[in-house]
Amino acid sequence: MSEVFVEHIVKRKADFKTVLFRILAVLLTVLVFFFGTMFLGMLGITITILIGYLAYLVFVYTSVEYEYSLVNGELTIEKIMGQRKRKFANEFDLKNAEIIAPTFSEEIQNKKTVLLLDYSSGNRSDALYSIILTDKEGSTQVLFEPTEKMLDAMLHVRPNIVKKKV
Repeated sequence: MSEVFVEHIVKRKADFKTVLFRILAVLLTVLVFFFGTMFLGMLGITITILIGYLAYLVFVYTSVEYEYSLVNGELTIEKIMGQRKRKFANEFDLKNAEIIAPTFSEEIQNKKTVLLLDYSSGNRSDALYSIILTDKEGSTQVLFEPTEKMLDAMLHVRPNIVKKKV
């Protein structure tokens, strides 16, 4: 049997909470600069530089991408923060999957799930797919955005459960 290996990276859209956090970090930096230099002089500038670095870290670590790796029926998802720090997010065995289909299709909408895991860009587009997995805890829905190549690879591994959009 030939090996199946496909990778894909999806950038997560900044949600309201992320944008608010970034704005607050910049506002804090500006306020510390004005009031710190006014009342503390050089110490205020030093504190502003430290707060500015923290604001930079807020921007870096709220920039999130998900990398999907499909290797012989195992879908591994890793979270990449700031394009430099990689963290294991989850791994799914397609042998345990009931169905892989577009998220807004009837097959997915009719399924009742206990847990929803969102590893997508955050855009509600036609490219959004769901995997329904069943285990001892119940049914889990995984949101992700595969490429056509990844869907074909999944179709090669489990042809009876993959439903591509027409």
